[in-house]
Amino acid sequence: MVTLEIDSTAIKLMETGGGRVMKWASLSLEPGTVERGVVSDLQALGTAVKQLMTSSGIKANDVIASVSGLYSVSRILPVSSLPGGLITPEAVVGAAKEIMPLATDKLYLSWETITPSEGNQQVIVVGVPRDVIDAEVRALAAVGINPRILELKAMALARAVNKEQALILNIEPSNFDIVMIVSGLPEIMRTIAWQQGDLTVEDRAEHLALNLELTVGFYNSNHPDTPLDPATPLVITGQISGDLALMEKLQARVGYPVEPLVPQLDCPAHLPASQYAVNIGLTLKGTAPSRVPGQGGYLPPDINLLPEIYRPWKPSARQIYFVCSVVAAIALLFPLYQATSEAMAKTANLEAKYTIINNELQRRQTEIKNREPLQKAIAEYRTIVNMGGGFTQDVKVINSEAERLGIEVQSITHQGSNIAIACQADDYLAFDNYLTALEKTGRFFTPIPPPEGYPYIKGGTIKLEPKPSQ
Repeated sequence: MVTLEIDSTAIKLMETGGGRVMKWASLSLEPGTVERGVVSDLQALGTAVKQLMTSSGIKANDVIASVSGLYSVSRILPVSSLPGGLITPEAVVGAAKEIMPLATDKLYLSWETITPSEGNQQVIVVGVPRDVIDAEVRALAAVGINPRILELKAMALARAVNKEQALILNIEPSNFDIVMIVSGLPEIMRTIAWQQGDLTVEDRAEHLALNLELTVGFYNSNHPDTPLDPATPLVITGQISGDLALMEKLQARVGYPVEPLVPQLDCPAHLPASQYAVNIGLTLKGTAPSRVPGQGGYLPPDINLLPEIYRPWKPSARQIYFVCSVVAAIALLFPLYQATSEAMAKTANLEAKYTIINNELQRRQTEIKNREPLQKAIAEYRTIVNMGGGFTQDVKVINSEAERLGIEVQSITHQGSNIAIACQADDYLAFDNYLTALEKTGRFFTPIPPPEGYPYIKGGTIKLEPKPSQ
């Protein structure tokens, strides 16, 4: 098993097997890789993890990783349950909306029942900003690493300490965690950013002790009948726990007995266990805690913060039942399917034959349609031939009468057995005289003037029908 702790300034890897720590390694991150608990340079983080794996010989595609609690919120809430103790996601989300300070639509919510009962149940709910988890998962996935389990640092620390009642102070260069375990439950989990800068050892010890006192004071004000026991042990972990001068000042400042971390794993003597407390807690995830005689043991919530969208798909019992039902239905309907397929094949064959015949019919209809203009032209030509030289004489008469009366002939068109003359006169009287003159020639039946505006028009198309030759 390989665990990965991601902090703002460093990453830590640990490989375990059979309850024994086999390898561990750490690597400082470039500034700006992780800013205030959020991965800001995905490529840099992924590259750093791969680099640390290569240099340490710790190889794994699946890891259990920590998530910073800097922007997370956690609460123990009473949630109404259905008969049988079933809690719906809607009930948890509804209860979380009423008490959590952040918008639940911007959080990934995870929860676990800690006191099962009928009616109302105690549920521990953890909300982590979506961008915190999304960035971490994408950074690891980009280098082929699958974080199959994500856990809040504070919960991993509580599991590593494994006490029924304790205070945990996890100190890192850019933030520190305060976890309060009461009656085996993480009543308070806080992550606070800090900048040590030019602070003296005394100033740093004072700052840490003051925040610890404020946290305990907040708890005591909400539990006046059961305040925190002053004899509650304080366990100090994290990278800065190796600063002996700070540890000495801090131990003298706080009013709680400081105890060392006692790992529940078989650790080499030279392993700085307190600095790898988060990795140890991640390794113990899902395992039964050891109980210290007379003190009980820590029964940690087993919450995987990895959202469903990033988890491998596993069919539910309902989905399995549905698939089995579909398979059974297919088996029963298969004979009908075969008969239907044969009928459809025959239908398709008939449709193909119909398509061929229909295409041939359309082709022949197109050919007939294409012949119509030619047949019409032939008929007109025969009409002209049958007229002999009459048409030529008609044209001469039309032009001579027009010239005599001062009419402008624009076109003469032969339309089968008729003649169409487009002409223009100076006035409507001249136009009317032209119609009369054409009729008096004796070659035409009564000319048909344009229907619009006659007899008061000066031009247009005149239709003539030549008389049969004697």
